[in-house]
Amino acid sequence: MRLKNYLAASMTEAMNQVKEELGPDAIIISAETVDGQFKVVAALEEREDIDFNAADELKITPSRFRFDDSHLRDCLDYHGVIDTVAERILAYCRNLSLERGISDEHRLLSACFAEMFAFGSLLDLNCPVKMFMGVPGSGKSTIIAKVATQARFNKIRCCIISTDNVRAGANHQLEAFAKILETDFFFCKGGRSLFDAVRSARQNYQLVLIDTPGVNPFIAAEIERLRSLAEVVKCEMVMTVDAGKNSFEAVEIAEIFNQFGIKYLLPTRLDLTRRIGSLISIAGCCRIGFCAASVSSGIAQGLASVNHKSLAKLILS
Repeated sequence: MRLKNYLAASMTEAMNQVKEELGPDAIIISAETVDGQFKVVAALEEREDIDFNAADELKITPSRFRFDDSHLRDCLDYHGVIDTVAERILAYCRNLSLERGISDEHRLLSACFAEMFAFGSLLDLNCPVKMFMGVPGSGKSTIIAKVATQARFNKIRCCIISTDNVRAGANHQLEAFAKILETDFFFCKGGRSLFDAVRSARQNYQLVLIDTPGVNPFIAAEIERLRSLAEVVKCEMVMTVDAGKNSFEAVEIAEIFNQFGIKYLLPTRLDLTRRIGSLISIAGCCRIGFCAASVSSGIAQGLASVNHKSLAKLILS
């Protein structure tokens, strides 16, 4: 803003001087009489002339840390992670990169998974009763045998309870494994007998593993039969799922099973798949944690541990 003083014999003359020199946009700051003359203080805003024909010039200040998520986006797309979960992951990684100045993809993705997902252990005895459920052929019986084997190696007293009255072969198989491991095996036909068996088992065993019949989640009668078992005992629910399953179908199935309060997701046949988008999608949509993974059909090889770092490595590999 530019200020100027004007002196004249009359107010009219002073105002004419202002108008002639500063133009109609002049601002009158003050007007007073000094020694018989009129004094006017006026001002004019200085405006920068804009050339609308000139090319636009943008000054870009580069960020100190800039994370290019294009490769990570491609990895999530390759694995088949559904869009809503993938965008959450990418947004978290971008924010974390800016906050902490990290550009390494594995570190960012590991931190993201540590924040988004829960991780636990099937040998955690805070809740000693574990119930396994899933669709037919998802590997529940084999998983239970592997968990029982790990319990034996860790000197944890364990027993197996089967409620599978559909496949007699699965019961014979579990009973045979139990004998090899010198672990007790019980069979229950319904909810009442399961309640009694679990109450008795908790007095003698540190870990109780419950097998349930394979269930088609799209058949209401089968879900209700599973409900009659799931609601009679206090336990941690573990859902087994084929790691190579279509992401959208896997999420739909998991949402149905999650009405029972699934705590952990246990992927099977991880050695036979190269894409784990279904697992990330289930965990992201249904807020189900990870406890372990089966990477071999061999009982003796046990289960592989799953954590935020191993998941990130699988996505980026």
